[in-house]
Amino acid sequence: MKKYVAIILGIIVSIAFAMPAAAAPKEDRTVFTIVFKSESTPKGANKLITDLGGEIVYEVPEIGLVQVKAPASFGKKAIANASISAVNPSLIYEMPSVKSIASGASSLDVSSPDKEDVIPQSARYFDEYQWDIKRLTNNGATFATHSGNHDVVVGIIDSGIDLNHPDVLKNLLDGSKNFVPEGGVYGVDESEAGILSDVQDRNGHGTHVAGSIAGNGSMLGVAPNVGIKAYRVFGAEGGAYSAWIMAAIIQAANDHVDVINMSLGGIYSKGGVYLVDQETGERTRLGSDIAEYIAYKRAVTYAEKNGTLIVTAAGNDATDASSKKNVTELANELYGELGYEFQGASVYAPASLPNVVTVSATGPQDELAVYSNYGAGYVDVAAPGGNYDLELEYLARGKHDDYILDGLYAEEYAFSSVPVVEYTTNSDGLVTGYTYVRPGYSWYVGTSMAAPKVAAMAALIYDEYDGITPQKAKVMLRKHAEDIGKRGTDKQFGHGLPTVPSLFK
Repeated sequence: MKKYVAIILGIIVSIAFAMPAAAAPKEDRTVFTIVFKSESTPKGANKLITDLGGEIVYEVPEIGLVQVKAPASFGKKAIANASISAVNPSLIYEMPSVKSIASGASSLDVSSPDKEDVIPQSARYFDEYQWDIKRLTNNGATFATHSGNHDVVVGIIDSGIDLNHPDVLKNLLDGSKNFVPEGGVYGVDESEAGILSDVQDRNGHGTHVAGSIAGNGSMLGVAPNVGIKAYRVFGAEGGAYSAWIMAAIIQAANDHVDVINMSLGGIYSKGGVYLVDQETGERTRLGSDIAEYIAYKRAVTYAEKNGTLIVTAAGNDATDASSKKNVTELANELYGELGYEFQGASVYAPASLPNVVTVSATGPQDELAVYSNYGAGYVDVAAPGGNYDLELEYLARGKHDDYILDGLYAEEYAFSSVPVVEYTTNSDGLVTGYTYVRPGYSWYVGTSMAAPKVAAMAALIYDEYDGITPQKAKVMLRKHAEDIGKRGTDKQFGHGLPTVPSLFK
């Protein structure tokens, strides 16, 4: 391993936070997100928005959300309208950048095993690298009795999936969908043609998540025979308007997937939200809620009513996310330079919503990962997401080269599948296209890597108990979790670490 490991190595140290879009473009048109007071888009919405001076460019009618292009002054007029619950400049979810560590050769072997094997005999990387999957499956013993099947489906709302990777193709079902429009989030990505079926992963995050759920090849997921569908909302640059994510939740629920994995999230205010014009200094109150937070509540409820359980990451700020004051301070720190000011209570979403399963991250010794969010009543359960305690020790001693050369990252990072891609960029550093190179593997850490393992176990519950409701599946994950940390429920691990043996003992 010391000589031939040289694919993308990475630390994901923060999940995708909702970041406000840039200031108004040159044509003085800003993109706004609006949620109406009615639960669905009301009749006459188009005329209402037109009369206010805007143009609807995207709509999620099931939850009363529209995205509007309008002059910067639109927001102040819209929030005063009796039909509108909340309005704000549209937020862009920025996926975390991946830190790469070069170390030698080109790639690990991705030769495909016999597709007829229930568990492939050539899963050569399971014993060597996948400490996290072994922890949850009794070293793989549970695969013989609980590996899932294609009657149960996990929808992965993420950056898509590598359509050439033999480790995830076996379980990829028809019906995956793309929500990234032509040009991508910044309008310059020529590889983005807005094609509904284009779910090819240009980023790696989504394929890494998919491998942890249902990898079945040279590496294995927690549920290596469960069905998966990709709902692509991120392009190569890792950004997405929140409206696309809401649309993906609704579509996955309409497709009757059993479980949705969302290794992403954002911070939203439940108090006063203000926007300060950085040119004029004018301070505008945007209401008591960010529009995306209301939309999340509606979308998650919609999914639950359709029988779909949502599993999400707790976040990677090493903060007590149950403290709304702490989260508000963090929001002001993150967004203050963009003109936003938050007062009162702020929360993570969808992680703080009561009808989702929120997952904190553990390391190889069942310790809380150094980056993981936590909080009493916030975290439901925990799962291995990788850690970098050992790496920090080597960095402090000036021995980081030894850490890499000795392959010690494999002892604490999470290993999974990724595409290897190359990018072309413009003078502003924005991605304008990509070239697919080959299927590969990566080591990441993050609550993004913890959530999919719980999503996989939720899928196994759906497989075992036909017709189970999302609420009952959540109760099972919590009730039958293995107690770690302090005795009983605690703020680091919630109800504990669900494992396949603990769920089905």
